[in-house]
Amino acid sequence: MAAKNLFYENMLLEVYDHRKQVYGKSIIQEVNEDNLAIGIPMKKNEQVALQEGATYNFRAVLDDGLYYFVGEVLGTKSSGHVMLYIISRPQQVQRRQRRNYFRVPCVLNARYIEISGDGSQPASEEWLQAETALVTNLSGGGLMFVTGRELPVGTVLFLRLSLQSKDENKEVLVKGKILRVHPLKMGRALRYRYGVQFFDLTEKDRDEIIRYIFTILRERLR
Repeated sequence: MAAKNLFYENMLLEVYDHRKQVYGKSIIQEVNEDNLAIGIPMKKNEQVALQEGATYNFRAVLDDGLYYFVGEVLGTKSSGHVMLYIISRPQQVQRRQRRNYFRVPCVLNARYIEISGDGSQPASEEWLQAETALVTNLSGGGLMFVTGRELPVGTVLFLRLSLQSKDENKEVLVKGKILRVHPLKMGRALRYRYGVQFFDLTEKDRDEIIRYIFTILRERLR
């Protein structure tokens, strides 16, 4: 498939190291007409060195699939005090569909309210009485959270997510349905871990969540 509009800045990219047979993780820093500038790939806090003139297999991890392509290392450049690899920009990529959205472990604060009646959004004063929860993983299609309140499978919720990173703090309001529940014994306390699937999620909010996921991944690569 054509790759004209596939790439963007801050996109997660992986490169396959043939010698070690592992993928190193990187971030696209620049998207130019003929090439891409990427950060030094990392694997378990170790740099994966690329050789100028050599070709490598790359993998772009997107919400709707994995995109594979071959690129040549054209050289290096400096951006501030950071070295970047310049790789040829492919014209064609191969897409492999994913069954699920890419999930990332995280620790986020959230508040939730059960949806009832006409399903309209809660008023601001209702959120003052909302239950609190701890989100432990997040994807563009759902999340997992822990709370002390027992809720049955099938419960639908409004969830107010606090997307916190080093650079920003945003709130996103989503609708979710509980698909599974796992009781957790924590000392003498009993808590519950819920798997939630989003529904009626706008593309804007989904993009905001996915962008936040890549922000987390980028921070962990530093």
